[in-house]
Amino acid sequence: MALQLTQQDKCQSDTNIPSSVDRESVAFNNNSRKRKQHDNELDFLNERFDRQLTEWDKQIQDYSANTNKILKDNSKKLNDIEKSLQFVSERQEVLDNRLLSVEAAVSRVGVLENKINGLEYKLSTMEQQARHCNIEISNMPERRGKNLLSTVEMLGDLIKCPIRSMDVVAIHRVPHADQKNSRPKNIIIKLTSRILRDNILSAYRACAKKGLDSSQLSIAGTPRTIYLNEHLTLSNKILFRQSREAAKKHEFKFVWVKHGVILVRKSETSPIFAIRCSDDISKIK
Repeated sequence: MALQLTQQDKCQSDTNIPSSVDRESVAFNNNSRKRKQHDNELDFLNERFDRQLTEWDKQIQDYSANTNKILKDNSKKLNDIEKSLQFVSERQEVLDNRLLSVEAAVSRVGVLENKINGLEYKLSTMEQQARHCNIEISNMPERRGKNLLSTVEMLGDLIKCPIRSMDVVAIHRVPHADQKNSRPKNIIIKLTSRILRDNILSAYRACAKKGLDSSQLSIAGTPRTIYLNEHLTLSNKILFRQSREAAKKHEFKFVWVKHGVILVRKSETSPIFAIRCSDDISKIK
């Protein structure tokens, strides 16, 4: 027999439903809301992450574009630098070649200077050797009409070394290198042999210790001390003067000329050395 429900029964709820069913329903609803909220948060995060990725992608693209531009500019600069370095390298090579050429030329100049100095020394030696028979008389007063040969013969008698006219090849006065020099012009005597010249100079030195002046040769005027020396070249005269100045400065007692060579000695017991060029003057110290 079927159960008949009244209208009132239809509208009424079953008060006999357990309370646990209500709690499950509530929990289900809460979970549904939480899932929906979670899904909303995920959607928000995904959207935000997508926007961030889009922004990063744009930044990366901009950075890449800037980097490519910088690399392109740097590449051009590097090419320019390489061209400049190549140019500098080529110029350096040219300069190095020129420097080598200059050094070779300087080296040749040094060799040539040595050869020139050697030739000048040989020439000076030959010029001095050409005067090995000559005597130079200085400070003898000049007198118009005075015969030089007769004066030289008287000089030979005075120093006790006869000088005959046949012993004299030539005799004459020479002008001073300095035109302002007011001293008498020197007399050059060319003799027939060097032995005779050396004998005359030795006799003069022995006599000069007692004094030898122009009055003893019957030359009028104020007496002047007369000097006889080997006839030196101009370069050797300058070297002789420099040697005497250095010797005086460093208290060397002896400076003299023998056979065209300048000799120096500090004292009677010191060694003798020769001065052949200006560099040798440094030995006087």
